[in-house]
Amino acid sequence: MKTQKIAASALGLIGLFLLPLFSSTENLNAVRVEKGPVVDGKLDDTCWSRAVPFIDFRQQQPVPSSDPSEKTELRVVYDRDNLYVGIVCFDGEVSKVAAKCMAHDMFQPMRGVDDDVVRVLLDPFQDKRNAYIFIANACGARSEGLARGERYSLNWDGIWDAHSLFFEGGWSVEMRIPFKTISFNKSLSAWGLNVERYIARKQETIRLSRPELNAFFANPMNAALLQGIADVKQGKGFTFRPYGNLSLDRDHKARTDTKWKVDGGFDIYKNFTPNFVGAFSYNTDFAETEVDERRVNLTRFPLFFPEKRTFFLEGSEIFNFSVGEGPMMGGPSFMPFFSRQIGLVEEEQVPISFGAKVYGKLGNTSLSVLDVRTRPFSGDEIELTAENFVAGRIYKNIFAESKVGLIFTHGNPSSEGRNSLVGIDFDYTTSRFLGNKNFTAQSWYVLNWNELETGKHRGFGFRLNYPNDLWDLSANYSYYGDALEPGLGFLPRNDVQVFSGGVNFKPRPEKGFLGKWIRQFMFEFRPTFYWDLVGNLETKRIFIAPLNFRTERGEHIEFNLTVNRDVLPEDFEIAEGLFIPHGPYDFTNFNLQYSSPSYRSLLFSAEYKFGPFYSGTYRDAQLDLSLRLSGHVDLGLRANLVKGKLKEGVLNENVFQLRANFFLTPDLGLMNYIQYDDVSKTLEANIRFRWQIAPGNAIYLVYNSNWERRWDPTSRFVPIQSKGVFKISLSIRP
Repeated sequence: MKTQKIAASALGLIGLFLLPLFSSTENLNAVRVEKGPVVDGKLDDTCWSRAVPFIDFRQQQPVPSSDPSEKTELRVVYDRDNLYVGIVCFDGEVSKVAAKCMAHDMFQPMRGVDDDVVRVLLDPFQDKRNAYIFIANACGARSEGLARGERYSLNWDGIWDAHSLFFEGGWSVEMRIPFKTISFNKSLSAWGLNVERYIARKQETIRLSRPELNAFFANPMNAALLQGIADVKQGKGFTFRPYGNLSLDRDHKARTDTKWKVDGGFDIYKNFTPNFVGAFSYNTDFAETEVDERRVNLTRFPLFFPEKRTFFLEGSEIFNFSVGEGPMMGGPSFMPFFSRQIGLVEEEQVPISFGAKVYGKLGNTSLSVLDVRTRPFSGDEIELTAENFVAGRIYKNIFAESKVGLIFTHGNPSSEGRNSLVGIDFDYTTSRFLGNKNFTAQSWYVLNWNELETGKHRGFGFRLNYPNDLWDLSANYSYYGDALEPGLGFLPRNDVQVFSGGVNFKPRPEKGFLGKWIRQFMFEFRPTFYWDLVGNLETKRIFIAPLNFRTERGEHIEFNLTVNRDVLPEDFEIAEGLFIPHGPYDFTNFNLQYSSPSYRSLLFSAEYKFGPFYSGTYRDAQLDLSLRLSGHVDLGLRANLVKGKLKEGVLNENVFQLRANFFLTPDLGLMNYIQYDDVSKTLEANIRFRWQIAPGNAIYLVYNSNWERRWDPTSRFVPIQSKGVFKISLSIRP
């Protein structure tokens, strides 16, 4: 008897340990129908009645695995050409549902969620590593992207459709995902599926599978199985995307006449297999791409701006290299391949003659090869000849969630000199560490051949990461040789070795006064050290956040400080004509932050940095005010004001940005963006009209104009350049 009790206890402990390894969600069934529903958000078509709704959603936050406060129903049907996902979000206070956004790709993973949304993760490969993400809110606004591990990105733009509808007891959404849009394994009858609903005013997350705090929604390992998918068609796997545009360009400085130009080009996509795609782009055009926002740069190194051009974004996730997130604030510390280096040199757009690439999966191997040729270009300060740029990446899946890969690049956009890079990386990732924890170990090595005959052309590093809800720990070491200058990569600082670490303790108070008002604390400690290659300290940053929390209402309040030591190797021009002498500087900055709940119509956030700064003091204030009304109106005003008093002079840099967006529907909108900075003393207006007639078919009207501030007696703005583009883009998929 005693032996039986011991055995039972042992089995119980084993069961508790193994429980997180399996999803508690029963397998779902997709129902085959002859004709899919009309996608209008109503879910009243006959075919929906054939699907048994899944209702056993569980709360992931704030109380994992508990009963949700609101009921959710999921149905999945499909016909030969499309997968249909129908979700009914019941809500006892439908008037309080947050629905303020109609813009595309506004539900970014790294910023707060503003609206009530549903997310659908689809893994048609069942490789447990990569998946598609489809997002819709109660207004019908859409976002789509690619997921892997800890987070997802919205870089991928697929052709799909979704419509939402309010009803007396909540809201519902219908999604239509064409099989022509996604890659999939035809031999599989079961795909990975996870669905997540977010109720903004309650900060409540409801999930289909793995409703645990340490289980990332973006990780396909946490998905349930969607069974029953068979005999579906991807068409001929051919997509033809022609475009035509009419543009006008006027250089006011040169006093030239307005130049009119009619142009056009096309993109061709061919699915060689359901998982492997070839693409060719002729006379590649990016007229509809939104402009970069201006930012104040108080560092000695370039800022990072993300890629926004569609041709380069498709398949770009394969190029992700296991360097890990570095210590550089606002961007990565190193990227062996960064596609923004192609076609953009010193803020000048270099015309692209053609681009060709193949990307996708071949069994357990992912592959992407890109070849782009630019045209000769003469700019204000640069003269470039036509050049070819090549980048390739291959990695193989190993173990349950890990990979090992190679990368290669060739080309130098800013010089005709040779520049090639080859690298290898290893990424060990598991979401089952100690049962149900996340853990990552990464290592990498690159070698760069360039015009520099001497010096160290190599770089290498490793990273350990334990990203979990209560404890988020990381350690990173990187070595960047003094001759490591990747022509097609992003490396803001070479000739250094870097160690960065992070400890983030994030308790969730459950009882008493704190549990009533505070959702989660984040106590952070992040040291970063830069040494030269012989071991002399160049830069030290120690970030400490003794007060950082989110409230139950959704506010974010933070106080942090950063202890700095910066040894300037030469005089640093921090602003035009203002030089800080070389030498060591020790100073400590302080930072106060506040953000109002992101689901409200009127949003406010403020950040105030102050304290010693190099040879003096500075103040850096960032203010953001937004008004969003029913998805149709989105107004915003942002200001970044920097004032500094140094021994060498006065620092005064400011950036102002105004946003005024108006939407009739998620497919028809006018977006206006105006920004001014007193460094370049230019005012820029970007006006974009977008009408998506049907998924994949759109009309754009884009107007850009720049003015220069003249400090003459009239103190006026003088026009510099104006450019307008009318563009029609189609997608033809037989």
